[in-house]
Amino acid sequence: MGDMGEYWRDVKPMLKARREKHVERMGTSANRNIEKLGYPYTHYESNHQFAIETKEGIIDYWGTTGTWIARKTKKRGKGLHGLRKHLEGM
Repeated sequence: MGDMGEYWRDVKPMLKARREKHVERMGTSANRNIEKLGYPYTHYESNHQFAIETKEGIIDYWGTTGTWIARKTKKRGKGLHGLRKHLEGM
């Protein structure tokens, strides 16, 4: 195998571990921030998805990407700030 192939074979485990740590950190941070919103929610740990229960229905929020989708209206957004604005406007 060439030098580049050996390099990537050696680096791959480190990159994978770093990515897993990043995903875990983002999920933990999202969990804290969702708690601060004050709405009841369900946390699906396998993909760091949150189902936030609001008076208008359930909003799905993915902590790793910051994407949120209101199930009833299909309104979509990115980021916790956008989610807060959406919740305030309900």
